[in-house]
Amino acid sequence: MKIALLLEYDGTNFAGWQIQPGVRTVQHELETAFKTVFQQQIAVTASGRTDAGVHAHGMVAHVTLPETTMSVEKLTQAINGNSGNDVVIHSIREVSDDFHARYSTVDREYRYTIFKHRTALQRNFSWFIWEKLDLNSMKRAASHVIGEHDFTSYSKRSDDVDHYRCIVDTCEFEEFEEYMIFSIRANRFVRGMVRSLVGALAEVGKKRLREDQFIELLNVPTEENRAKYLAPAEGLTLSKIRYPKEFGLWE
Repeated sequence: MKIALLLEYDGTNFAGWQIQPGVRTVQHELETAFKTVFQQQIAVTASGRTDAGVHAHGMVAHVTLPETTMSVEKLTQAINGNSGNDVVIHSIREVSDDFHARYSTVDREYRYTIFKHRTALQRNFSWFIWEKLDLNSMKRAASHVIGEHDFTSYSKRSDDVDHYRCIVDTCEFEEFEEYMIFSIRANRFVRGMVRSLVGALAEVGKKRLREDQFIELLNVPTEENRAKYLAPAEGLTLSKIRYPKEFGLWE
């Protein structure tokens, strides 16, 4: 039986999603919980990998289970009861065998939170910038990200991708009294892409990077400028992943 998991996790104390030797990861935490419940190794495959310190509100993963009489509700309780308090399964749904958490996606959405003042409660979930930012300049620069681009300049090098082209259909800032939220939705993301964009847009807001320079890095990708401006991981949250409606997953 194949199931899809809707996950939330606080990335503060994780070295990212993917299993790595000697460090705590989300994937290892979940696979350990499944092994405890089913007494055998079970692989958990996510829609993508988040870096150390990055959070998720709507991560989706899939698992192929051995035969079980356990209900979805009981299974959810069992896995949550054996994983850490900073990773939670919110929902489980049975899916067809052709579903793949990574390769079946339509698009993904990330949000990045920037606070205008220091905060104790939100310090692990936001980036505090004390300088006054020119939000209008940031919005204008962000609007150029929409469309298909090569994000070589705005990403980290990765050996497991063939290219750095992504199609972005949403890229915007929303301002509130105490903070602002950057939202971006695309068909795919390459490593470090959102943090690189936010870091560069913050430089635009501080008047340290001109709008035309931001656009040139987007339109003329170069290896030497890779991830030159990188926002801290703690402000970033994977917020939503969409799949074709035929899979019957979460909106």
